[in-house]
Amino acid sequence: MNEVQSRLLKMYVDIKRSLDGHGIRFYGGFGTALGTVRHDGFIPWDDDIDLIVWEEDLPRVAQALKADLDPGLYYYHEPACDDHPHVICMAGGEESVRDRTALFIDIFPLKPYPDGAFRKAVENAAIQGDNVAIHVLDRIRSDSIHRMLSWTHRFFYKLADMAAGPGCDKVTVRSTTFKDFIFPREFFGEPAPHVFEDEEMPLPREWDRILTSTYGDYMTPPPEGRRKGAAGFPCCAYRDYLSDKKKKGV
Repeated sequence: MNEVQSRLLKMYVDIKRSLDGHGIRFYGGFGTALGTVRHDGFIPWDDDIDLIVWEEDLPRVAQALKADLDPGLYYYHEPACDDHPHVICMAGGEESVRDRTALFIDIFPLKPYPDGAFRKAVENAAIQGDNVAIHVLDRIRSDSIHRMLSWTHRFFYKLADMAAGPGCDKVTVRSTTFKDFIFPREFFGEPAPHVFEDEEMPLPREWDRILTSTYGDYMTPPPEGRRKGAAGFPCCAYRDYLSDKKKKGV
């Protein structure tokens, strides 16, 4: 492990302790799941951790992490203009959030995905529209313009919820690559524990089918020229951080 991965692992241990303590199911997802299976830990060139929870557990996740994580070390980011929360490390102070250098762990909710051609078309358009809205809002520096346009995220997010509706047999994670991550609900089920560095990472029950569908021959590493870590930073995190500070009167 490099230094960044070591610090992320410490964050993960604190998050895992909290979620386990409250009986909240979660899974390693995306590159984290791939690294768990292929490397028994981090992908050597990776620099993030992705966790997945059930949408209905999000209120309990927020309550648990806000109660258990040291607020001097962590900021639980419930975004006003993003599709999932994050745990952001505050070791570098407020400036690290402003400068987008803080380490963070994504917490993606599993959301319903509909059957039927019409509902799928609406769902796909809504998620894609929301992705555009989120990234546009993240680039707006004017608070007044940001407030004026923030309805776009709420509109597309709610439209996607309406298109999915109740009783869906499939789930997805709303992201730019959501079409590659649509699976039957039963693929997740009871978490399957795997070694992750010197800790344990729970994976979806059907982790092999998920990884095969997402990555193909996932046990074969990509060519060196295509080996790169994650990019990006939680959208509008600094604006949300300042807003949360103001609400707390800090």
